[in-house]
This record gives sequence, structure tokens and C-alpha cells, in this order.
Amino acid sequence: MIRDISNEIVVGLKDRLRDVRHMIRASRSDKIKNTAPEGPEILLGHAARVVDKALTVAETISISLVSQDPKAHSTTIEARSLGAYFSSDTAKGEALFRRDVYYLTKRIFTVLGAENTVVHEATFASAHAIMIRRHADQIKAAIRTGGLNDVAKACATLAFELQSCHQAQPLPPHVPGESAPDKATQYLCFSAIALAIGLASYSDDEEPGDEKLVESALLALKARQATLMEAVQGKDRANSLSGLFAFLIPLLP
Repeated sequence: MIRDISNEIVVGLKDRLRDVRHMIRASRSDKIKNTAPEGPEILLGHAARVVDKALTVAETISISLVSQDPKAHSTTIEARSLGAYFSSDTAKGEALFRRDVYYLTKRIFTVLGAENTVVHEATFASAHAIMIRRHADQIKAAIRTGGLNDVAKACATLAFELQSCHQAQPLPPHVPGESAPDKATQYLCFSAIALAIGLASYSDDEEPGDEKLVESALLALKARQATLMEAVQGKDRANSLSGLFAFLIPLLP
């Protein structure tokens, strides 16, 4: 069966297709600022839009063929708890984490004005593996106790690992005029995701409910962006970000 193909192979293929689509979108004449398309450029722009649409359709078809839960890709993604992402069923938890964080990252970058940012699912598979390999004790403590400080500490660590893995991901060829989100935007994005996971963990919700956890987390951190940047850039950044999370988690829905 097609769904029996290794998840690693499937994720890699999807990421390469996304890289191609990213370059097409970044190169489209109607996306390049201060450039008036003329003659051949108009035709190339039209061709790029057609290919872009074809790749989107191809991704939709591939999801229907290889995903274990195709319907989940058309729903609104919300953050889940650490218990859901780091359960005893490692493969299931990794798949949920990889998918959810991918879509949340794309969504937040767009909200923050960083459209068409290169984001890879494989990046978040790596982050999940690193959390298990390097920070298993923190995760277990947070899941076992559900305590505020334990949850805040594990999620602060998660924020740094997400940013580090995203920063290290391989990128497609550079397109002139294109720029990636700066570190401040990256830290805001991944801190919001980690904080939202902390909110779900502290409330003991294994499955996402109606609460807009990511939206609440992002708004709270944007309102304290100077404090956030001081925390992530300080000498004792893990404890500083953990302290900020521990302050915010009880205040947010």
C-alpha cells in the first residue's frame, strides 16, 4: 500500500515539492516589488501561477494517498499538549507534532508578515527527536506532574530547539529580493507555539478544543516582545524564558 511508504521518505518528498513551489512563488513577476512586468515576463508569470496551482493540487492528492488521516489536513490546526506529542506511541506523537507545528509555523509567519517562508516538516521531526534524546527528563516531569514550573521549563526548551532546527534547515536556492524572517520573528513564532503547547499541557487537554491557544499565546508575547527578546538573548536564557512562560500560562485561556 502507498500508505506503507516510510514516513521519512514521504516527508522528504513533500518538503522538496514545497521547495519548488516556494521558488516559483518567490520568482513570480507579480511578486517582485517595484517591477512592472512586460512582454515575456507576463507570460512567465502566468506560467508560474499555473505550475504553482498544479503543485498545490499535487500536494492535496498526495495527502489523500499517503496520509494516515487525510481529513486532518483540511481542519484548523491547534496546539496539543506535551502528553499528546510525546506519548508512549512515539510514531503517532511525532506525526502529530510534525504536522501541527508545520502548519502553525506557516500560519504564524504569515500573520507576522513573513509570507512564503521556507518551512520543512523534516525540521520538526528533527526537533521532536532532539527533545526525546536530549530532554526526556523535562518532558516526563511535565507530563507526570502537570506542574506549572515543569511545563514552563519543558516548553521553553522546546521553543529553543524549534528555532535552532529551523535555523539549521537546508534551504532551496536563493531568489533575488527574497529575505527570510529575522531571528526576532523566528523566536516570536516558535515561542508562541511552545507557549500554546504549554497552555494545552497545563489545562491537561490531550486534544485541542475550541480555545484559540496559539492566537492567545502570540498576542501575549507580542505585547511583551521586548521582554521576550531579553529572555532569549540573555546568559541564562532557558530559565528566563521558562519564567516568562510560567508567568503567562495561568493568565491565558
